[in-house]
Amino acid sequence: MSTNISLWIRLIGIGAIVNLSQPIAIAKSLGEVANTARINTVSIATTRGGSGNYFSSASRKYNSGDYRGALADYNRAIKSNPNSANAYYNRGLIKATKLQDERGALADYNRAIQLKPNYDAAYNNRGNLKVDKLQDYQGGLADYNRAIQLKPRNADAFYNRGVLKYTFLKDLNGGITDMQQAAKLSQKQGNTDGYQAASDLLNEWRSN
Repeated sequence: MSTNISLWIRLIGIGAIVNLSQPIAIAKSLGEVANTARINTVSIATTRGGSGNYFSSASRKYNSGDYRGALADYNRAIKSNPNSANAYYNRGLIKATKLQDERGALADYNRAIQLKPNYDAAYNNRGNLKVDKLQDYQGGLADYNRAIQLKPRNADAFYNRGVLKYTFLKDLNGGITDMQQAAKLSQKQGNTDGYQAASDLLNEWRSN
């Protein structure tokens, strides 16, 4: 298991902390993953309406390390607006990466996708959760596939799918192809961290 953790720390995830002045964004560098607290970039999921104050409060608490407090705010946001896909997504992120509540996180990601079927970020995060915590490799693959189908320029999903294919599914050629695409997209998008991470893995794989 320790080998898997060292590999999956390399995954690129999508952190979702609310800031109402920002649009929804995709992480462009190494970020939250399902089995580590490592964060370089936090993406933003926004909301509108009466639950906005809860989102702002949750953002402050998350950034200060008060994850239980942030969770409570998202619980209130969902009670205020049960149809907020972003609230379920953010709560799922906290459960998966900070509170070790994998089943609760899965339920929240499922609900976010149910409410917003084109939520590519939620598919990517759910894929990370399925692979790293639930050892559901085929389920994770399906989620990465869907994230890429929804957003073909999603470098994070290509990166994650590449790691999954190469490391766990033993599809070495498929993994390298995906990682090459992740590097290409990251470079084109000006994401130097993502490009470097993908390039480093490609060099490592080619030397094996």
